[in-house]
Amino acid sequence: MLSRTALFRQEGALFSSVWNVVGFIAWCQEQGFDPVVDFLSVSRVNSWKGNSPRNIWTEYFRQISAVSAEEAISRGDYLLFEERPTAFPVHEYSQKQLYREIFHQNIFLSEKAQQIVSFWEDLLAQEGKILGVHARGTDMKFAKSHLSPPTHFQLVMMVDRAMDVGTFDRIFLATEDAIQLKLFEKRYGQKIMTTDSFRARGNGKIAHRPSSVMQWSFLLGFQVIRDAWLLSQCAGLVSGYSNVSEHAQVIRNAPYEINLQIRRPRVDIVGSSPGVIKVSNFLREHTVSRFPGRDFKIVDRSGKIG
Repeated sequence: MLSRTALFRQEGALFSSVWNVVGFIAWCQEQGFDPVVDFLSVSRVNSWKGNSPRNIWTEYFRQISAVSAEEAISRGDYLLFEERPTAFPVHEYSQKQLYREIFHQNIFLSEKAQQIVSFWEDLLAQEGKILGVHARGTDMKFAKSHLSPPTHFQLVMMVDRAMDVGTFDRIFLATEDAIQLKLFEKRYGQKIMTTDSFRARGNGKIAHRPSSVMQWSFLLGFQVIRDAWLLSQCAGLVSGYSNVSEHAQVIRNAPYEINLQIRRPRVDIVGSSPGVIKVSNFLREHTVSRFPGRDFKIVDRSGKIG
């Protein structure tokens, strides 16, 4: 008899993987398969490096069915799913009701991740009414085919607007970019608060950088999960497009009082070589990105700024 277990394997970053898993679950529901996530058998951006391999999915989240990856692999009677799911768009999926429903019905933090998140949610709750800001930078500024992240100028413009319209006590800044953090602290002073996350300068992906911190890339996974969940607890949000900010809106599952989304074209709009991207980034940052338009599109999901 044909097994009705489908095993999902894929490499990639954490929240892009969450998007893939939600799409995989939707496919399994349509096809009548029991979904199982196997991140034990593939190399991950956020990975455990030890003598005993671990299914990295279940380090961060609960397994999405009663069958473990180890059990499914040992039985051997499974359908292997390694494709990119097509149930949901790659961008703006936080606005899809079905995506939200499947996420909230199936994606739950592991006990370890929940403990970390709950501790920091309690700290955040003591700070009053918070505007969340997600400042994605470093590698995303040069990653081919990716949408350009907001410039510092654009983020500040929208944060100032949100602070004028809303009555926020503090600003929670989620960023892996050490330079962004310094610039925000310089502008907003004591209003800025953040976590103890690892941060970097420059353009390389932080998870790929060498570090003397034990289990560096593994810990980064918990930190980005914490960022998304904390952003979901804020009263307002300012961000560009990223899987983290999209999932913060999915996790919240309710409107923010103010939600200002900045959208820009891809980083390789002119060409895909590193040199061309570097030059076009510089030119765009100091010209067209400073004025509302194609390179500085403001999506007001709260309808508060007109």
